[in-house]
Amino acid sequence: MIPKRTAVALAAALCATLVPALPATAAPRPPAPPSDRALAAEPARHDLTREQFYFVLPDRFANGDTANDRGGLTGSRTATGFDPADKGFYQGGDLKGLTQRLDYIKGLGTTAIWMAPIFKNKPVQGEGKDASAGYHGYWITDFTQVDPHFGTNDDLRKLIEAAHAKGMKVFFDVITNHTADTVDYAEKKYGYRPKGAYPYLDKDGRPFDDRTAVGKVDADSFPYTPVEKENTKVPAWLNDPTMYHNRGDSTWQGENAEYGDFVGLDDLWTERPEVVEGMKRIYETWVRDFDIDGFRIDTVKHVNLDFWTQWATALDAYAKKQGREDFFMFGEVYSADTAVTGPYVTRGRLDATLDFPFQDAARAFASQGSGADRLAKVFAEDYRYTTDKANAYEQVTFLGNHDMGRFGGFLKQDNPNASDAELVRRATLANELMFLSR
Repeated sequence: MIPKRTAVALAAALCATLVPALPATAAPRPPAPPSDRALAAEPARHDLTREQFYFVLPDRFANGDTANDRGGLTGSRTATGFDPADKGFYQGGDLKGLTQRLDYIKGLGTTAIWMAPIFKNKPVQGEGKDASAGYHGYWITDFTQVDPHFGTNDDLRKLIEAAHAKGMKVFFDVITNHTADTVDYAEKKYGYRPKGAYPYLDKDGRPFDDRTAVGKVDADSFPYTPVEKENTKVPAWLNDPTMYHNRGDSTWQGENAEYGDFVGLDDLWTERPEVVEGMKRIYETWVRDFDIDGFRIDTVKHVNLDFWTQWATALDAYAKKQGREDFFMFGEVYSADTAVTGPYVTRGRLDATLDFPFQDAARAFASQGSGADRLAKVFAEDYRYTTDKANAYEQVTFLGNHDMGRFGGFLKQDNPNASDAELVRRATLANELMFLSR
């Protein structure tokens, strides 16, 4: 297959040999197309396509202040969430520790820090041997403040200011899909109840399509009867159990991938305009009050696509009003299929998604020896990310992450009999592919 630029050049040369010379009064020929070298030297469409992200879990990085290890709570580990002897509990890392070690992070080649969620979490969920703490940040109860285990909102401001002074950007990991588990069901059952068998009912008891006719509904019209156990969430509207789907646990397939509780976490009814507006206000406040550079958005494919169209458009416009023209939002759409990931950029209006299709193809190419077909297919479908403000070059590429594991682990899994030298060569190839290709 002849590259487009080469084809244009060949066509021009062919025409020159077949067409007589034009008279002197004719318009000059157009300039030759730019070379690959010239195109490569041009600035990227979006400066953030050049960033090197460092993902950091604040609790597992550095402890700068032991006074906040228990988050201001007292009692046992099931009350405070703190137990350095158990990897399922808080270890003591915080924002002050992160700030103190910014030179180390920059020395790794980092230009942008992506922090795991730092909002206040439910300290512990589960009971007995199933109990663990919210050190990871994904069990949010208060969307307006930093988790006290990590420090204060002022500590966060100082971190951002210090990172910017060293030339590094700061990104928040944010969640709109769910909150901590504080809503229970009166039935004490949790299997998913589908919309067909258990439709939502309006105040007159009539079934309705929640994607097109959302209105205030009575609590007893839900598939399960929701019971708010704690009333501890902030903002206060999050304590209203009618703001949640209340359909039981997801199996991450079909309808329940968007409507089900994520391992018991309360799944927000994101089709409701009240939820869209509430989540807009929450994150507009963080954009306004903190000089952050963008968001990595969690569990994107578990939220209805129309939510993203509204939310991302609003946040993008709000950031621009705050002088953040390059505010960048990329979402976690855990799928290796570009037909699944692409719509969240084109229709959902995010700037990019984490490039799971690239990760899958790069592993196949560099580790599993399955040839270049899968990689070629991914690049051939770059058009799926093209909009008026984005393209495939803004996709955030990676080889391994905190959800799936490190690439070195994949290499050993795929090549159990390989020597260390071979594993290093394969790792080098994979990183060359990530850094030097699209």
